[in-house]
Amino acid sequence: MSSTSTAVFSTFLLFFGVGIVLFVSFSQSRYTPYQIQNYNISTTVPCQYESYSNMTKAETTDMVKATFARSDKLLYAIRERCMLFGVYKMKWNFETFRKPRLLIYKRSINVLYSSNPKTGSSSFKKFFFKLDGVKDPTNVVCPQGHYEYTRKSMFRTEKGFYSTLRVGAIRNPAIRLVSAFRDKVIRNQMFSKYLQYDDSMSELEKFKRFVHYGYYNRTRCTWFATNLHFRAQWDNMQVCSFPYSLLMQYENGSRDIDVIQIVTNTTDIDYTPSRAHVIPGAESSDSVAYQWLSQLDQETLNIIYTIYSFDYKLLAYSKWGEKEFPFIKNDF
Repeated sequence: MSSTSTAVFSTFLLFFGVGIVLFVSFSQSRYTPYQIQNYNISTTVPCQYESYSNMTKAETTDMVKATFARSDKLLYAIRERCMLFGVYKMKWNFETFRKPRLLIYKRSINVLYSSNPKTGSSSFKKFFFKLDGVKDPTNVVCPQGHYEYTRKSMFRTEKGFYSTLRVGAIRNPAIRLVSAFRDKVIRNQMFSKYLQYDDSMSELEKFKRFVHYGYYNRTRCTWFATNLHFRAQWDNMQVCSFPYSLLMQYENGSRDIDVIQIVTNTTDIDYTPSRAHVIPGAESSDSVAYQWLSQLDQETLNIIYTIYSFDYKLLAYSKWGEKEFPFIKNDF
């Protein structure tokens, strides 16, 4: 056999092997149509979106299936990229799993929620409060002891684990960074001893200093590597290995939340919106992010893209100035 033929054959075997690994491992994490059908899908949809309120049961079922199918497609594409960039976990092992940074189990609806800061996680956790009868959890501080944090003993069998609805959410890295900065650095004055802001500085100027200081002093100031609000999402969420049933996109608004409420029969519970929707005069981080990103110099933007390089590579989020911004690119 010639060297050329050998190279072609080796390449074929490599891609064949990659396909087999992806098929076997990913098939273990799919939320199948059969499992969706096990839920009692209600005849109407919660009125998070006015256009959904009069949908028939058939239309609702189609929407649910389409949402899970879109998530499956996204997860498959993410794991292909995880393998391409050498960070794919060959198999998610139930016995020795490395779970996402924070998993919360709500037994009453059999939902396992992977909490990713600044992706609507506070709203989702307050939804859990409402399930427990708290009428207005808007300003409730979520105590650590309120939730059932996952332990392997909670799921005595692998079958029990896979019976849960396993959900998490992701968000455009640049907008998530702005949201975390406004919440933790501006409001709570986190890292103030390092940043030493001048009172005359605008919030945008403070943001630029935060990004530059954290990046160029990253051996001493490790907030981009260790703080859960600023860490890369792909690692927080273990997207390369954890078998999600549904990976929500923050940019989809309440559509994914609607679907979760439908399949868990909780459409009678009003979902608590973000701070910007309940505090008069509050400006959303999405709106602020658009303003700031449009004024940032290219060096600062490049630093953000470097810090979150794997979020952009693996999750395929668009960057500022690209036509798809802030959404995931359509080629996944």
